Formats: sequence, structure tokens, C-alpha cells
Amino acid sequence: GAVLAMVALFMPFVLLKPNRVAEGTPYRLAELQQPLLVGMLAGFAAVALVLSVLGESRRVRVGKLAAGLGLFTAAILLLGTVGETLITEDMPYARLSPQISFWFVMLATFVIIDGSLRNAPFSSITKAAFGLSPFVLMAVLIGVGFLDDLAILQEFHNREDRFAKELGSHLLLSGVSVSAAVAIGVPLGLLAWRRKRFEKQVFVIVNGLQTIPSLALFGLMIAPLALISQAFPVLRQLGIRGIGNAPALIALTLYALLPITRNAYTSMAVIPRAVVDAGRGMGMGKHDLLRFVEFPLAIPIILSGIRTSAVQAIGNTAVAALIGAGGLGAFVFQGLGQAAPDLIVMGVIPIVALAIVVDRLLGVLIRVATPRGIRNV
Repeated sequence: GAVLAMVALFMPFVLLKPNRVAEGTPYRLAELQQPLLVGMLAGFAAVALVLSVLGESRRVRVGKLAAGLGLFTAAILLLGTVGETLITEDMPYARLSPQISFWFVMLATFVIIDGSLRNAPFSSITKAAFGLSPFVLMAVLIGVGFLDDLAILQEFHNREDRFAKELGSHLLLSGVSVSAAVAIGVPLGLLAWRRKRFEKQVFVIVNGLQTIPSLALFGLMIAPLALISQAFPVLRQLGIRGIGNAPALIALTLYALLPITRNAYTSMAVIPRAVVDAGRGMGMGKHDLLRFVEFPLAIPIILSGIRTSAVQAIGNTAVAALIGAGGLGAFVFQGLGQAAPDLIVMGVIPIVALAIVVDRLLGVLIRVATPRGIRNV
């Protein structure tokens, strides 16, 4: 991460275009006339690089975490203030876009912060707070209009009402599909564990579904659902058609099955038989064993499968826009069609942010759900 940040110092940081379609002029950090913020950016990158070779002590980890947060803050402040010096009054339609240097710094920030928090001497809540703090800062700066000079924010303000709608659709599709996959996948995994004769059949199906390309699976849903909706008009009135939410939900649910089913199976298979026998020796019946022994040991592994499926579903939902289901992917494909990179980024960034936030929150939930005696095993 520190090396990435150092490399970013010599690359274009922003691109200034007189309008949306014209070619722009790239500006490197040395050309931005912001010596204080550029110096802070370089300083935090240098500190992170030095600390990265000093070991993994508590102080070093805290120092690297501070350097990562400082690197992120300096980059965002620089991005928000650079428009004041580059955009003049005779450029009413100017577009300012972050370039490869900024994205390298963002990646470096994520690597540094994530690496510093691993095995850090903090509670799960504190780790989550540090991990989410960059997103909170970004949301605050956007809310107060500090970054309004950016082309991506201009694209957002032009489509603000639609953005809220597509974000809601994205969350709904992802949430419903993962919930449905939990309702199907957990029982399938437990069935494969309890009835060994079904194990092969279950995993042949869920593994096979995972190998189908996402776009192909979405397309495969169109024809059968279109025929069913024509044969049963009642289903068409309920919204089940060849395009739209119905095929998207089915495809997303099928994709989410494998991690959940596999982890549900594994969660029971890895429980030591000695632990179960000890429970029986204490007089526990099947219900008590499930409640007090098997379920507490299995739930963290099941949640890990749900975590994987949730992050995967957030990404796959972007493809659902191609079959009329909506979601943030609509902006991605619209931007591709219009050769508008800022519109593409406007769709991609929330998807990435949602995936990271969901991953972090479920990580905290897994940590809390793990029995205290085996958290460090």
C-alpha cells in the first residue's frame, strides 16, 4: 500500500475537461498549486513506507493506521480544493475527474488501513469504526458540497432522484436474493451432512450453477419465465415476466447458494465428535445438543458463507440492469453506451462501497457470534 501511494505521486491526479465530451488535460500533483496538501500526501505515504519495515508492534500498527487515515484525508481534501485553482469563470461547463493517481491512493489507503487493523489490539467495534471512518468522512464532505466540482457529483446531481431509486432496487435485489439463498442453502447443507447419499447430488447442482457465467444465467431466465407468464396471466400481473425483477432474483439466488450451502455443510462436519459425545454424556438430548453445542459452533461458519454470498450478490446485481431489473448497474451500462466514464464511476463506486460496508458489518457480526473460547483458535 505504501509503495502504491509513493508511485501515485508521479502520476496524473485529475483530468480537467472544458465540457463533458471534449478531451481533457491531465494534471500531476506537482502541477496543482496546492503545496500543503501535496506535501501532506507525500508525507503520509513516506511515513507508511517507513513503518511498513519496522515490524508489527502495537505502536507501529497504530502509526500505520494513522498514516492510512491521513493519506485518505489528504487525498480527499486535495481533490475537493483543486477545482478552485483549475476551473476559471470562463469554463461554465468544466468537468473535473480523478485520475489514476487518486485511485492508486484510494487503493493504497484501503490496503494500509486493512493491514493495520488485522490482529490489531482493538475491539471488533473499534476496528469497524476505523474501517468505516473513511466512508463517513466522504459522506460528510459530499453532503456539505465540498466535492461538487467533480464531474461524478455533477452526474449525480443530474440524476439524484433516479439514483435513490436505483440504489433502493440494488439493495432490495441483493437482500432478497441472499435471504432466499439462506432459506434454501442452509437446509440443503444440513441435508447433505445428515444424509450422505444426498451430498454428491446437492453439491453437483450448486457447484454447476456457480460455473455458469452471470450474463448467461440472466439470459437463460428470460425464455422460460416469458412462456410461464404467457401461460398464466395471474403470474404476469404479479410481476413475473421474462425481464425485470423475477429473472434477476432467481439468478442472483442461484448464484448465492454455493457459499451458504457449503458453509452450512462444513459448519456441522467440522464439529468434533468428542464435543457432541460430551454433551450427550451431560444428559443432553438432540434438541439441547443442537441449541447449546452444535448451533453455537456452527453459526460463525454459516455467517461466513452468508458474508461471501452477500458481497458476491452486491456485485452480481449490477448485471441485472441488462434485463430491466434496475440497480446501480443501470448507470454503468448507460455510461458505457454514452462513453461517459464519470457516469460509469458513479455507478461503480456505490457498489464497491456497499460491498465493503456489508463485508465489514458481517465480519463484526461473525466475531460477536463466535463463542469466546474459540475466537483465537
